[in-house]
Amino acid sequence: MKLKRLLVLVCLAALAVPGLANGEGNMHIGALELHPYLLTKETYSDNVYSTSTAAKHDYFTTITPGLRLQFPFREHVLGAEYNKVLTKYARYEQENTIDHNANAFAAFKFGSRVGLKLLDIYAKGHEPRGSSSTGFIEKYHTNAATASATYQLADVSKIQLDYTKSRWGFESSQFRDRQEGLVSAYIYYRFLPKTSAFVEYDHKKVDFEATTTNLDNKTDSGLFGLLWEITEKSKGTVKAGYLRKNFEVASNKDFKTWTASADLSHEFSDYNSVKLAGQRIVNESTLQGVRYTTTTGLYGEFIHKLTYKISAVLRGSYGVDKFSDSVAPETKLRKDLTTSGGIGLKYAMRDWLEFILDYNHKKRDSNIDANDYHENSYMFSVNIAL
Repeated sequence: MKLKRLLVLVCLAALAVPGLANGEGNMHIGALELHPYLLTKETYSDNVYSTSTAAKHDYFTTITPGLRLQFPFREHVLGAEYNKVLTKYARYEQENTIDHNANAFAAFKFGSRVGLKLLDIYAKGHEPRGSSSTGFIEKYHTNAATASATYQLADVSKIQLDYTKSRWGFESSQFRDRQEGLVSAYIYYRFLPKTSAFVEYDHKKVDFEATTTNLDNKTDSGLFGLLWEITEKSKGTVKAGYLRKNFEVASNKDFKTWTASADLSHEFSDYNSVKLAGQRIVNESTLQGVRYTTTTGLYGEFIHKLTYKISAVLRGSYGVDKFSDSVAPETKLRKDLTTSGGIGLKYAMRDWLEFILDYNHKKRDSNIDANDYHENSYMFSVNIAL
């Protein structure tokens, strides 16, 4: 009841502010922009435990209050954001979770050639049962600090150097606790007015805190890609290359494979648009006795505007997770095929207020039957973003 009262009070308060009712979109204190938001969602799931048998159904409420700050000065920008994600179940209260997310960033531009971006992200969150490899809620905390520098060599080329230092800590799967250092270098060359080719090199060093895991490794990858923004209606990035993971302990066999990613969007008209995203990546260990997992997936959505304020979306995804080693008592390598599909309807009542109805079906088909599950979920959301 407290959560429902909070939602009602916030909605009434937002409607009562004249500036917001006129669609101002944000608030200011001098040059400082304040963007408070409140995302709320009521969900019904017919398989809250993501189990292959004896599925349990329940309703749960998710409320995300947050605040984003942005401070532009000269050609630079400073910003920060924090939100809290509260999920409360009607019947199975042991599934309740509270997540915290925060970030701070700075973007500096020095003349026409040099750019510097700094970003720090902190999260105290969880992997849901349906997404974790164990089938349990995996709570964690993580922090990642990134510095990215760019230098414009000429009108048609630039170089970029990134460094990220991150740490992962897990509440129950402590064998996954680790620190990662990632160095990425890029060279871009623009051969058409709106299209650039680039070469990317990545080097990642992973140190696990539990020495008994013997999973410390170094990963090197090289990729070639294309980046284009032919018009505001057609944008995309695609890249593909080769990856090699070398373990420090000789008994762990090294691994090499191809890697790729794509992020594409196109507007056919004012009423129809499509988005596609895909990737093939190598993840660190998620199960004891497993050195790594490879994930290959594709996601797509088609958006159709019925009116200026009402739009419908059709979405679907396909993904394959392959585990590097078998876990006793199994003798075969685990392979999960996960598919999902859904449809949604959004009504943008104001620039800062929207209502969403969603249906989603998700199915995981594993070669180890105990990891199978399917779920149908129905959602109603009210989002306020000022």
